[in-house]
Amino acid sequence: MGIDLEASMRLFLERIDFKGLWKIMGTSIKYAISKFIRGRVNSVEDEVVVESPIVLFVNRKRLRVLYATPGELTELAIGHLITEGFIKSLEEVTGLYVKNNEVHVDASAVVEERMKLYNAKTIDIIKTMCGQSSERLIESLSARRVQSSIQWALSEIFKLVRKLNSDALLYRRTGGTHVALIADTKGVEILCEDVGRHNAVDKVIGAYILRESAYFDHTLLVCSGRLSSEIVLKVARVGIPILVSISAPTSLGVSLATQLGVTLIGFVRGFRCNVYTYPERLTFT
Repeated sequence: MGIDLEASMRLFLERIDFKGLWKIMGTSIKYAISKFIRGRVNSVEDEVVVESPIVLFVNRKRLRVLYATPGELTELAIGHLITEGFIKSLEEVTGLYVKNNEVHVDASAVVEERMKLYNAKTIDIIKTMCGQSSERLIESLSARRVQSSIQWALSEIFKLVRKLNSDALLYRRTGGTHVALIADTKGVEILCEDVGRHNAVDKVIGAYILRESAYFDHTLLVCSGRLSSEIVLKVARVGIPILVSISAPTSLGVSLATQLGVTLIGFVRGFRCNVYTYPERLTFT
């Protein structure tokens, strides 16, 4: 008989006082460790990024548990609900508050109808290592291509990737986060970090919506994680035309980017990159 992992995780969550831990946690914790280098052992202090269950409620119903780094939880909740298709705009959110490791969102009735449409479970644990995207989401997006005549110079994209690397302060301290950055043609640049690559993308999209209240057709998103189908779907959902990463794409990521009109750029290294789809949005200078 196999192990019921979801039931085991629920028992684990019930037994651990995460609310109590929350009061002493920041985005990282220092541990006393033994470090081995070339046959020698030293007692040192090591900084480790925090991963904590963040419980997302919509209209007092527990929707999902996101395993994320504390901080920017309002941005995470808004970004996640929008990139997963539960809300279409901020006008559908009537209230939001954060309490310890819980985010409570009040939303209009149409949001609950969408939750039923997507067969949202009472508890849907989303792991940081692999996202979940429904076939219905893919189908609904397939007829909605990203429409944008924007053009970005590759030289500017290389600068943004350098900024992604230099400004990821939590990563520089812990080596344990993914990073996402949104930039637009007006000069706005927003960077977010999280232990999960999906969460980092959700946070930065939520941050842009909350701070700029603008459309995404003049933006691009740079991230540190691989360009999988879930990440492509998230940016296509909000209409971001260009998606960039220092990592590799997957086959389904490339296929969906082609289908949904997203320019996909991977393996950015220094002044080199691979452009997989829609190079006409780039000027090679």
